[in-house]
Amino acid sequence: MASLSRRLALLAVSTLALVACGAASGDGTKTDTSSAAPSTVEAGELGHIKGDKNAPVTLIEYASPTCPACKYFHESIYPVLEEKYVATGKVKFVFREFPIHGAPDVASYVVARCAGDDKYFDVLDDLFANQDGIVQAAQVGALGGMLKTVAKRHGIETDEAFEACMADSTIRDKLAAVYQTAEQYNVNGTPTFILDGKVRNFDGDYRSPEGFSRQIDALLAEKGVQ
Repeated sequence: MASLSRRLALLAVSTLALVACGAASGDGTKTDTSSAAPSTVEAGELGHIKGDKNAPVTLIEYASPTCPACKYFHESIYPVLEEKYVATGKVKFVFREFPIHGAPDVASYVVARCAGDDKYFDVLDDLFANQDGIVQAAQVGALGGMLKTVAKRHGIETDEAFEACMADSTIRDKLAAVYQTAEQYNVNGTPTFILDGKVRNFDGDYRSPEGFSRQIDALLAEKGVQ
């Protein structure tokens, strides 16, 4: 597998269409890459976790902060899933960084990690809310200034702190390690979901709260959970 930096250097910022970001089939949706995979996420495995670590169903998402489909999932679908399943202990949600759009994604995720584990999802929400501005800033060479503004809202208040954050090689190593976990699922676009061990793309039921809920309800029923 090519190094993270090499692969990211080859990727460009996507257009802002509501389709999965990355490799796609001719109709604009990713091809199905369902595969057998472990159905649980071991304690301490890489990722940012919400919910009960012993929940009967595990949902992993690989996402890019500059992907419009990821923004849609986080703002229009995930809140419903969190209320119905994550907050009630039925689903463990694991968020994994998949920086498919190069420098904007990597720098955005570095800021989120620098803010600390307790603020990670707050920064993620901020990044999605300001996705258009971040993409536009990256296109005109103003990404650093835009991300400094985001960082200040989450405790990274000085230019010195921001620059130290950007230069922290340990954070980039952690991002690379998370990125490499995607290889076992053949992830090639975002968002990609791993629902109880099976790869699911951003299409069909997985494009709406109601459809996603149907899939989770079916898994819970199989496990005898109401």
